[in-house]
Amino acid sequence: MKPPSLCIIFEATGPYNAIGKIAMAQAEAALSAGWRVSIVAKRLSESLQSRVEWLKLYVPPRGFALQWLTARHFIRKALGDPSRFDVIHGHQPQVADLCQIYQCHFLTRAAHELNCLLDAHGFRRFLEYTQKRMVLFAEDRCYKKFNPDTHVLFNSALTRDAFHKHYGLPPKQEVFLCPSPPESIASAEERYAARSSFGLSQEATVVGFLGGLHERKGFREVIKALKGHREITLLIGGLYTEGFDAPELKGHFLSKGFVHDTQQFYAACDALVIASHFEPFGLVASEAAARGVPVIATRNVGALPHILEHSAGLYWDGEESNLSRLAKEIVNHRNKFIRGCHNYTTALNHHEHNGQLLERWTSIASQTKKAHS
Repeated sequence: MKPPSLCIIFEATGPYNAIGKIAMAQAEAALSAGWRVSIVAKRLSESLQSRVEWLKLYVPPRGFALQWLTARHFIRKALGDPSRFDVIHGHQPQVADLCQIYQCHFLTRAAHELNCLLDAHGFRRFLEYTQKRMVLFAEDRCYKKFNPDTHVLFNSALTRDAFHKHYGLPPKQEVFLCPSPPESIASAEERYAARSSFGLSQEATVVGFLGGLHERKGFREVIKALKGHREITLLIGGLYTEGFDAPELKGHFLSKGFVHDTQQFYAACDALVIASHFEPFGLVASEAAARGVPVIATRNVGALPHILEHSAGLYWDGEESNLSRLAKEIVNHRNKFIRGCHNYTTALNHHEHNGQLLERWTSIASQTKKAHS
């Protein structure tokens, strides 16, 4: 008897971004359970290439709007006959209606309403605005003509509620939280080594920020809130932060650019701040907690309720004077928050998550086989 077949759709399946990591972990879970796995992707982790059927996806080299608007055509071309798969699990809204399971990670409409889509200035801002408006309306069309047979997995209650507000709720839907990586709480030796490698003081309170220089991520608010608090050092990383400087934090600011070794980055931090204006979940919250680093998050971060539920961090209301106070509270009660990080990681452990996902795939696969018999 042939094992069941799964097709995962995401253009960059691998350690390239948060969604890519999730898609890669799902492929690993299916392979471990003996499934045949195919992946529609332009980029695919080397660790998977010899173990799955790689359905190579063409993505136009330039133009965000062009890439988005042509994605459905090229995904369908790479996919071929969808009936040959027992389950199709997609991560891109352009083909949500073709999938038995669609995982909703982001809503452009919700980000637009919160005025946090644009990062550029001048003429570049106009071009960016034009492209993102095109994507916004194209995404609206995808969600307004939803396939009632598609089972939607929302990555947080925040995403589900935003979807409900703009498009109503699909008949088959649930909140399915992103899993936490395996626990690997940084030891005192690892913390010392990480700070030494970055040239950070061992005595300073280090607040990490791993959102890059996207306006949506709230980096400006974090910098403003820490101005004048010289006892706190801001360690910032992510896209476009290479060479970035914050003169108002001179002497207690360090920019690392794109971070390849996130384990080392987290080990250097006393806390991680997620200050996004709209963050449907925030996978970095789970990564930080697994490393024993408490999280300070704003209200528009989907992971916040789970951070607070397990005492794995604190809520920041955006008031400038409060961020330094929250960081000091975490340092003063470090053991309490480390226990909270352990509880968070345990509750969202990837073994249980994978088991629940396999149950859903298996149920769908059995229905598919009955329909084809």
